[in-house]
Amino acid sequence: MQTSLNWTDPIIWLIALALLILLTGPFWLIARNKSLSASRKWLRAGLNLLLWIVVVGYFLQFHWPLQRPSTHALLIGDDVPASFVRQLKDSLHIQDSFTSRNLKNDYDSVTLAGQQFPVETLTQLSNSAVQWVPYNQPDKLQDIQWKGIVRQGEIQRISGRIYSSEEQLLQLRFGRQTLDSATLNKGENTFMLQFPAFSRGRTQCELILGSTTPLDTIRFFARPTEPLTVQILLNNPDFESKTLADWLGKQGHTVQVTTALSKNINSNVSINRVEKSAGKTTPDLIITEPVNAGSPTIKKAVADGKSVLFINVINPEVDCRTINLAVGSKWQVRKISNEPVVTAGNGLNALPYRFTDNLNQFTITGYPMAVQQITQRGFVGRIGVSLLQETFPLSLSGDSVAYNRVWTAVLARLSPADRPTIQLNSPVYSGLQQDISAINSGHLLPFMVIGHDTIAVAKSLMNDREITGLSLFGNTGWQPIQDSLAIYVYAHNSADPVANRHLISQFVIAHSLYQSGVEQVTHRTVTTQLPNWAWLLLVVGCFTALWIEPKLL
Repeated sequence: MQTSLNWTDPIIWLIALALLILLTGPFWLIARNKSLSASRKWLRAGLNLLLWIVVVGYFLQFHWPLQRPSTHALLIGDDVPASFVRQLKDSLHIQDSFTSRNLKNDYDSVTLAGQQFPVETLTQLSNSAVQWVPYNQPDKLQDIQWKGIVRQGEIQRISGRIYSSEEQLLQLRFGRQTLDSATLNKGENTFMLQFPAFSRGRTQCELILGSTTPLDTIRFFARPTEPLTVQILLNNPDFESKTLADWLGKQGHTVQVTTALSKNINSNVSINRVEKSAGKTTPDLIITEPVNAGSPTIKKAVADGKSVLFINVINPEVDCRTINLAVGSKWQVRKISNEPVVTAGNGLNALPYRFTDNLNQFTITGYPMAVQQITQRGFVGRIGVSLLQETFPLSLSGDSVAYNRVWTAVLARLSPADRPTIQLNSPVYSGLQQDISAINSGHLLPFMVIGHDTIAVAKSLMNDREITGLSLFGNTGWQPIQDSLAIYVYAHNSADPVANRHLISQFVIAHSLYQSGVEQVTHRTVTTQLPNWAWLLLVVGCFTALWIEPKLL
């Protein structure tokens, strides 16, 4: 038992002196009263002493330590239904619960149920231990991630988690075109959708659940590929090669179409012709037929580490052996149907074969095409083979989106290694601190400017070509990076479940670090003292006894 009085204060000593006078005064008066018997004097002295003890006790305000069980409560988010709260109370054995509208801050620990809380509510929980139980809203995204900047033709992958209320289809749409889709089962699902980034510049597509429910808008920046020099080498010109040459020219590539008219006589047609650079005699990419695999032009291209694509394949088994003998590749195919052709999606047809797996072989996602890497004289060349039949009907029918998807995916695999550039992951939210990483082999600056925001960066310990920093963007929308790139910064909307999860996750991590030295116990020691109403009852009781004593005796 102890008191919290400050004995260095002179007022405290004056009050103590007054209490001492209060003790001696009544006893002196009782002792001088000759009309009282000895028993009456002892009784009245005892009542006065009791009153004095009560007054002194109130003055000293004694308090003492007391152990009591720690208190727990649920803080319910605005997105959580009552059924989930009841289930959580039963499983965690917590009885008390409240929302951000009737917040109480006198609990030892608080369990956050859900993820939709005002920031002001979270800041009031600094004195309580915090745990978090997320609530998975049906048919709402729990998490999602994609590349904020990709190269044109590169595979863009969108991965995430969602709780589906039923078996339904998840689609990624660009306008009216479905880029990729996945079937969701009832319950928890992880998904990954992918497609070649066929567009250029600022691009957006929609993630659709079922037939009409939009979940999110995927925004990314597709930077153009470096212009290539392409030679199309064919024995007989056809619509496929002519359409492809025109498309390559429109994409900014230099194209030369070489057609054999007769022995030692060729026809050459150039698109976007430029003067040859000194020492550069071999094109970056040669598109030809298997019958030309043994030509000196093809062998030289492979030896120089360039890329070769074989189209117009007729007999895959025979043609693959011809290519292997000529350039040293290891193509193998397996028949998958007795039909003359099989469908390859988007109105395309392909030969009824598929490529068997190989260590240095990479498929072109979504199409019966693959690329092998071959090393000769220290150079790494790329050999591609297509089992597709004609693709030009897509262009003739006006489906330029599907045509672009095919050939941008092919060029991405056959293009030479690209120069390092900035790569960022999305989504990025305004006002929400997130990790930013970039790949850049150039001169490392201590900061990175994105829009009007300056982000301090440092070299990664794991990769000397990677720089990392923390973002806290104030502006939303498209933010320029350098002179030719951009990243989209999303507004932190309280109705966005993904943004809310990021916010709560960061708060819980920061809170746990803040309370890392606090020991979690099931009981805690508190100080308690007699309440004021109890002191009032004691004082009134003592005065009442002193008033009644002379009347009854």
